[in-house]
Amino acid sequence: MSADKKSKSCFLITGMVSISVVAVDQLTKLWVRHALPTDYHKIEVITNHLDFIHRKNSGIAFSMFASAKFAPFIFAALSLIAVVFILWTIYKNNNLPVKVIVALGAIAGGATGNLIDRIIPPHKVIDFIDCFVGQWHWPAFNIADSAICIGAFLLIIASFTDPNSFSSSVSPSGGNDKKTNSL
Repeated sequence: MSADKKSKSCFLITGMVSISVVAVDQLTKLWVRHALPTDYHKIEVITNHLDFIHRKNSGIAFSMFASAKFAPFIFAALSLIAVVFILWTIYKNNNLPVKVIVALGAIAGGATGNLIDRIIPPHKVIDFIDCFVGQWHWPAFNIADSAICIGAFLLIIASFTDPNSFSSSVSPSGGNDKKTNSL
């Protein structure tokens, strides 16, 4: 496959994964806004383990930096930078394994899903999946957060199974050009 076709297929896969994540994320958040209008509403999914709730988070993971005045705008900018970086990475690396492309698509989709929440008033991410066991309680999260974590996990796996994924690129002739460091 030519470098141009390979690049197009990488962007196609990334786009399909990202759009799917954004669609599911935004549809579930829309459902939460209607089914659980306030923090006081909850749906018990699995007794003593999983509830659906409605939380608004202006910070990042675990509500860190939620009280910072410009947090939503700073984190929106960081999400946008992350998506641009992912697209640049795919553009520069035409030889990425499919699991890496899917992982980057999941991360880009998750970042975009949360970016949408930060752009639209009230400029807070909607979290609704609430997991707990006894006294142990995980902070609420959403589909976008899950996609980012799954994407990161896939990248970790790829770092072991395909350790040279980002160290080679495709030359115009379609062959691999290995970069070597010589002293």
